[in-house]
Amino acid sequence: MRIILVSGPGSGREAYIKALREFGVAFDVSESLLDLSEMHNQVRCNGFIIDVPTLLRSGAADKAEANLLMDNFPVLRINYNASSGIRGIPSGRFSGTSGDLKTFILESCNSFPARSLRGTKRANKVLNVILNRDLNSPGSQIEKSVTLNFSTEGGFFFSVSNWKKGDYAWIVVKELDDKTPIKSLVQWVVPWGRLNHFPGIGVQFLNISNQQADQIDEFIRGKKELK
Repeated sequence: MRIILVSGPGSGREAYIKALREFGVAFDVSESLLDLSEMHNQVRCNGFIIDVPTLLRSGAADKAEANLLMDNFPVLRINYNASSGIRGIPSGRFSGTSGDLKTFILESCNSFPARSLRGTKRANKVLNVILNRDLNSPGSQIEKSVTLNFSTEGGFFFSVSNWKKGDYAWIVVKELDDKTPIKSLVQWVVPWGRLNHFPGIGVQFLNISNQQADQIDEFIRGKKELK
């Protein structure tokens, strides 16, 4: 289990670090939400602890980043006072109801699967892809498709074929430099004919390479043009 603490320098951060060490939990420290996005984007963690004064000093873009965290991770907003100690407010659907730091870590974070911050960021952009049910199958098992949205951990792909949850797909993305097929697991299916829905499959990437994930992240953040 790994926790990321977001806190500027001061007595509060020292108290938080002391408590985390006493709990024996692995953790990283980020001085700001901006630093978090730039320096810890690929770190897989089980939750975030955010110092309230640090959050209040943040700009609008950083506060939007905090909202993204609350939507996708266990998050505890905490404050430190020399007389009353550390007090917390759980924030978001994964964070439980206890404001106690130890309870938050042992219950909310310990039960949450580790994921990276960049994996929560999704783009509603079109990539051209090939869906293959079996790498050893004939050409009839191959389907041309496009993404409706994607992240470094998966995406939703247009399809009118007969897929079911639990199927495996091997996906080749035309726009990626590394065109090694990405083994993926179908997590949900939207069948053709459902009102106001695109038909397709939502998949989880199982063996995406670092090069592929880095390039997808660049597409999402607009640092690399789609060609």
